[in-house]
Amino acid sequence: MANITKALEILGLPEHFGTFDGQIQTRIQRGCWVYENTELIGGQRKTYYTVEFYELPAQPFGMYVLNYVAGLMYSMNFSDEGETAKGHRLNKPSSFVKHESPSGMAGQTVYYVDENVYITESGIDFEFEPYETAWKGIADPMTDPMMRVGYKARLISRDANGNPVIKWQSRAAITPKRRLRRAEFLELCGLEMEEVIYKMRYTYNIVKTNPETHINSVAMDIEQPTPSTIKSGVYINGENTQSFNYKNLINSFGQKYGGFIQMYRLYNGPGIFSGENVYGSTLNVQLNPANDSTINVKAGTVNTWTPATKTLTYNPELVDVAQVLAYMEFLPANGKNESAGRFLNLETNEETYY
Repeated sequence: MANITKALEILGLPEHFGTFDGQIQTRIQRGCWVYENTELIGGQRKTYYTVEFYELPAQPFGMYVLNYVAGLMYSMNFSDEGETAKGHRLNKPSSFVKHESPSGMAGQTVYYVDENVYITESGIDFEFEPYETAWKGIADPMTDPMMRVGYKARLISRDANGNPVIKWQSRAAITPKRRLRRAEFLELCGLEMEEVIYKMRYTYNIVKTNPETHINSVAMDIEQPTPSTIKSGVYINGENTQSFNYKNLINSFGQKYGGFIQMYRLYNGPGIFSGENVYGSTLNVQLNPANDSTINVKAGTVNTWTPATKTLTYNPELVDVAQVLAYMEFLPANGKNESAGRFLNLETNEETYY
């Protein structure tokens, strides 16, 4: 079963993103090594630098395209810029941000790099400015930024024709004698910055999986049947999991899930647990995914959950804004598995993507 319209609606995505529905199963990582070369020239030891770009073989990496796009737009503040020659573009523009306390860089203005995502039906390219924007706790002015690249060491000799020969190369990265900034780096590799950014991109390969056999998206919906109640549902491929057997679907890691946990998490001040709460919430309300998820919600003076009446009480007078998160996580649930959620602000009734 599948309902792409409902999936897009719950994830908050425009209709045109339905074209890219599918799974991400592999990722290609690219980057750059700067080699610190040491060579005896005229009886003297000389050090110079060379640049080499690399592309690693595709590695397993599981995600759902629509969930990834929603995360970019609603959790990472990317904007939808529409179609380009390179694909459908999402952008998070560069910016200078002044850090406030308690940041370790309080009082300094830090540059955040420009990031672009280009989506086609075959894959997603993630491009970014490869700069070190701060070094040893000091923000870089970015007039000639330091390149964010790895360094290795080489010992060089010459053959009979004067051509360089690599006699030894470090296996792991080194701490170089000095680090390259953009102008020198570009001169060494003979490229424009746009070309460097493209050569260092990440590519997430899209597989057009069938939603009748595979999980293509996972989302939570939350609604208010009445002003004093809330209800949530888990949707896979735009269909409520209570309406079909989702356990037959293959996830982005090539496996099938045996179930999931479902809960409401209240965020409204310090936690009230006597034991460990891995979610960092004020309190958690565990639900049975097979049962009706409707609960009562009311304002009060103490944050509490009353199982007998299925009533969640929050305190709107606290400094922290009262929010409830409708949350699901596939088993075995440990805070690290594939999950989905949706926030409801109990004071404004505004919903936001988790």
